[in-house]
Amino acid sequence: MEETLADKNQEYWNHASQDVYKAKWVQGVHNQIAEFLTGSINWIGVQTMTCNNSRQTKLMDYACGNGIVSRYLHPHFSKCIGVDLANGMLDEYRGTATELGLDKSRMLAVQGDLLAPTVAPTEPPLSEEELNGFDLVAICMALHHVEDISLATKRLAERLRPGGVILIIDWAKCDPSNETGQQVGVQTTPSDSENHHHQHQHHHHRHEISDSNHPAAHTISHDSFSKSQILSLFEQAGCGESQFMLANRPSPCPGVRSERQLFWARATKL
Repeated sequence: MEETLADKNQEYWNHASQDVYKAKWVQGVHNQIAEFLTGSINWIGVQTMTCNNSRQTKLMDYACGNGIVSRYLHPHFSKCIGVDLANGMLDEYRGTATELGLDKSRMLAVQGDLLAPTVAPTEPPLSEEELNGFDLVAICMALHHVEDISLATKRLAERLRPGGVILIIDWAKCDPSNETGQQVGVQTTPSDSENHHHQHQHHHHRHEISDSNHPAAHTISHDSFSKSQILSLFEQAGCGESQFMLANRPSPCPGVRSERQLFWARATKL
């Protein structure tokens, strides 16, 4: 049986998990993400989700790594569930939970692939009820490691309760029309012609990787994402009120000719 991209990611990140967060450029990117998460609670919609204290509120931190999303947003939720393919990354997530003083009832690490064509039980096994009805599902710096990004976005949106929010954080494709890096808020969706164009790109299409010699290059499916591409993914996943915003400054990134820019994107499940 041919090795899948998910298999490659699982194998690589099991071993790389101990060292990746020691890299200064990764720490710089994480600092930028932390600033965004703590300063954009209203933009993400967290306060709206959690204003009703009569029910449990849940965050899914998908492809969680060391749990940067859970680290900064956990005070707003009853429970965070971090899901990852690699047990090495889940060890990092558990380490973050221990550092924050949160037990499994508040911050739980789960091994599994919820984006596979056929979804197998997680480890530890969780019920469908536990794996659904999330107020927020976030995938941070991991969509570029996913083979079928259209299926992935749909699967993640399916885990939300109606009115829940999907949050994507990743690398933005260079946009010559926005060279100054100003933040752009978008609440519209692409035209039908744009949708057709991007649907063609979403399925099993390997994009050019900035540095093919990088040790993680074989785990990457997409080098970066355009605004219209992300908005199209949201629309196909049955989400609306889509917003896309560029980071307010570029980030250093090894293997590229210049700095790269992060984006933040969110949409609401209709």
